[in-house]
Amino acid sequence: MSWIRNNPFGSGYGKVQNYRPNTGEYDPTACFDSFRKHWQQISDIIEIVKLPKTGVKHDEILSVVSNLDFMIRLLLLELQSSRPSLKCLEYIINENILEIFFNWSLQTGKYENTLIIEQLKLYEVLVCYANKQLLNHDSFHCTLLKLLKSCSEICFSLEVEKRLVVLLNQLCVSFIHQSHLLYNFFEKRTNDSPKFIIFSLLIPFVHREGTLGQQARDSLLLCIALSKQNDSLADYIVDESKICPVLATGLSGLYSRLPRKLNVEVEDWYCLTPDDVNDIPELATFMNSLEFCNASVQVAHPHLVKNILEFLYKGFLLPVMGPALLQNVDQELITATAYFDLFLRSLTEPALIYCFIKFILVETYDGQRLIDILIERINCFSKLCLVTLSFMQTLIELNCEDVMLELVFKYLIPCNHIMESQKSRIGQGDPFCENTEKFLQLAPKIFRSKKIEGSLYGDYQAYLADARSKIEACVIATSTWTYNYNGENPSIIDISGLQISEDNELEHPSLPSADDQSSGYESFARINEITSECGSGGEFDSPNGSEISSEKCHGNICMPSAPCIGPFLQAILNKLENMFTQNLFINLQLTGLISRLAIYPQPLLRSFLLDQSFIFQPSIRSLYQVIGCLKQKIEAAITDFTAAQLRTIVEDCETILLDRENRLVNIRKYALQALSMTSSDGKCYYSSSERDTKRSFTSAFTQVFRKKKHHPPISERKLDNLSYSFRSTTSSNEVHSTIMCALLLSEWLKELAAITQEHSVHMK
Repeated sequence: MSWIRNNPFGSGYGKVQNYRPNTGEYDPTACFDSFRKHWQQISDIIEIVKLPKTGVKHDEILSVVSNLDFMIRLLLLELQSSRPSLKCLEYIINENILEIFFNWSLQTGKYENTLIIEQLKLYEVLVCYANKQLLNHDSFHCTLLKLLKSCSEICFSLEVEKRLVVLLNQLCVSFIHQSHLLYNFFEKRTNDSPKFIIFSLLIPFVHREGTLGQQARDSLLLCIALSKQNDSLADYIVDESKICPVLATGLSGLYSRLPRKLNVEVEDWYCLTPDDVNDIPELATFMNSLEFCNASVQVAHPHLVKNILEFLYKGFLLPVMGPALLQNVDQELITATAYFDLFLRSLTEPALIYCFIKFILVETYDGQRLIDILIERINCFSKLCLVTLSFMQTLIELNCEDVMLELVFKYLIPCNHIMESQKSRIGQGDPFCENTEKFLQLAPKIFRSKKIEGSLYGDYQAYLADARSKIEACVIATSTWTYNYNGENPSIIDISGLQISEDNELEHPSLPSADDQSSGYESFARINEITSECGSGGEFDSPNGSEISSEKCHGNICMPSAPCIGPFLQAILNKLENMFTQNLFINLQLTGLISRLAIYPQPLLRSFLLDQSFIFQPSIRSLYQVIGCLKQKIEAAITDFTAAQLRTIVEDCETILLDRENRLVNIRKYALQALSMTSSDGKCYYSSSERDTKRSFTSAFTQVFRKKKHHPPISERKLDNLSYSFRSTTSSNEVHSTIMCALLLSEWLKELAAITQEHSVHMK
């Protein structure tokens, strides 16, 4: 959270922070005498102004400000001394200076704003250095409350706003250490309901840019954190403050300021990075506010969390993100998808992540769920496909049971994609790693250069290490799931007992710490929709397609008897089958997505993707069959070329891939440093979450050149020298494209083989 990491509590603006009294020459008696004299001069002016028909003059205001400035300096000298006498502090209280000065300032007309600044400076010193002695004193906090109340009724200059926010921040820090002080700043109204003036004053600054907004968010967050143990404060924030609607409407307003189209020239771009965020000021502002929402949900009272999520859902996701993700202009749609992918990647609080997931999985537009619309976009051949695949990978990497249930498991649970005799084998392992060997045998037979020693490219041990760490992490992340998805758990009976809730909600999040349970309720209850999504050949029908007539009913759930693996798995297999006709970077993203699916340890998915001994229904293609067809196409395409010609082309293609690997590896250090950098002017910029940093690079070569997480700013990017398309027209380009496809496929098969082998080891 940038406002906690980079902005120390109590930092301020202006002269007060620049005072550096020489406490080594401190004389308590002289200091106190001088303090009294300066106040006496102010008091004399106050008495003159009180006379009938006597208005305040400009010179008198200058004198008051000058004397008060000296008083602040002397007070700092006393409070910062190693042997403070506190005589000046006692004098302020005994002479009721704060009350007298405040009441007089209200009579100064056009100078009231100036005098409020001076009072805020004085209170800033008192709260910062003497809060333990003063905040419990009735005359002190009562007068301060009056001053703060007057601030809520006046439109101030930026300088006053800065002073005000600094003081409010210091008060909020004091509440953390002395929570009972908070009640001193609840104003009793005629209906006896409290009004927390400090919170109300901070709300208008919650979406402000720069340090002012950042410090206001710090302060609000401290109050929100206090609400977790304070039901009264939580009730006030929910019922009387406007923070929840302000957060939602503010995000909507900030989103409307974002560029609707991104000028991206590089062909391999597929997601927004921290560099991109810093390059787009409007996006940096939005991300700061979204990150504040994330932090608020993390520390708030459950009642407040519920309201924040409700307003964000109904005030931002539904009216803003929904239409944005359904636009008709491709460039705007690409941009909106990239934005939403960035938003989801930046969140860390499970409850807020789940709010976004629910929006994707549940909401419908024109009778079609948003998740189904996104799945259909995988079939595109444009950059829209690339950003959609990136977004799907973001969803998959959440390790959320509800997401995987909707995308994959609800279609595999009936096990009608395999022959009946195979169902009992779903949970069996592969102790002799036969599937690993079969994947390696699928590699196209082409010449491979020996120049790759020392590179991640071609290093099978690197693939094994990468697969091992990812499988272990995924096993831990999915250990709290409700079901094992092993062909027996859940059973058809389990499915028939689950009902959709009246408000169409997913009942229990399956994200870490969001809930001890995972859901499946909404997903299972909707499993009868498979009948309209799957055709007899495993393809999914058009929206007006006829339903499958042959069904098996279990309780109130009708299961399709026709073989079906669901639209998501079908879409990525179809995409893989078209590897020859697709852009290289789509293929990189696609193979990465399939590899990530293969990491999941659940037997239903693991057996479908990696176990080549299974006998599938005739209408269902396995991953092994699709890759086998690609191998045949590649080998057939290069039969007309001599060994010498192929050797030259292979070396050229490998050089390109190795150069790309070197570039990405060399920028890793810079990319990781850039995540936490601040500018020379001290301004803090948005940086990605820890989850993004951890998955930026992996030890496996295909992961390295697939997951390019650091880019130059969008405005500075030029076309990459890997701008290959497999739709080339000349024979030379065609064979280069074929070889590039073959190299990619060979490396990916090593990755799949390593994943398969590590699964076998993990099951022993």
